[in-house]
Amino acid sequence: MENQPTFCPNCGKEIEAGSVFCTNCGTKMENEPANETSTANSVKPFITEEQREILKNGATNLWEWIVSAVKAPTKNVQENTPLWFSWLSITLTAIFGALALGKILVNIITNTSTSVGNALGSANNSLGSLYNQNVGNTVANTANHVFGQMIFPIIISFIILHAATILGGWLANFAILGDKTFTFKKMLNYYGRFYVLLFALNFVSFLFALIGINALAIFIIYLALMLWGFISFFTYINTIHQRKMDTFYIKLLAWLANSAILGLAFLIVFAIMGSEIATLISNATGGIL
Repeated sequence: MENQPTFCPNCGKEIEAGSVFCTNCGTKMENEPANETSTANSVKPFITEEQREILKNGATNLWEWIVSAVKAPTKNVQENTPLWFSWLSITLTAIFGALALGKILVNIITNTSTSVGNALGSANNSLGSLYNQNVGNTVANTANHVFGQMIFPIIISFIILHAATILGGWLANFAILGDKTFTFKKMLNYYGRFYVLLFALNFVSFLFALIGINALAIFIIYLALMLWGFISFFTYINTIHQRKMDTFYIKLLAWLANSAILGLAFLIVFAIMGSEIATLISNATGGIL
């Protein structure tokens, strides 16, 4: 059976079957080509409903975990909690801790240079203006450039220190105190919850440094350091040991083991940062130093 001819409903001119528009007047046809319709229907969505539901549930569970960690850090610690919750908390803490510290240092250098320029300007306007144009701007640009180059090594260094904190806590509890319930996974969940508070302090400190309120930024970083020190030794200080040794000596041994792990981490960090600083100095002096 031959196909019936198709006519434009506007001008009446015969057109090819399956055409979308009339070639004479440009009127759009009511029936679009079947192949285009099938092609449009066959396009797969970017994300399926099942994947969308998984992401939604993951975000909801993460938020509930964060709220629970803020309200009661040492309670509801479960080994079946997704480990990426803790890794996310620890990683973000390291990132914003490094950003806050770096930005504070940049602000201090820039503010010091500005103060020198203002002091020179109060004595001699032309001298102060000359300083700000030639020295002050250079100091600010150099400080920001160094900050940009050093931020990644600083973040890696912070991650190493936090990883050593977790490893030291696990070694003190599991190996020294003999508490076999403190598996590494449980220890990671513990520290992930603690680090939610630490991340909050680092984040707030970074915001204050970003808007130039150095005094508050430094004070909050100080609080974060005190909290990190407390967290580093809290888990095994609060644990009832399973050894026959006297409590004082077993806790002292656990503290020494934890301190040894952190000391080793600091040595690694100093090696990394020393190498980066030496490279920056060498590049800045053209290889003379």
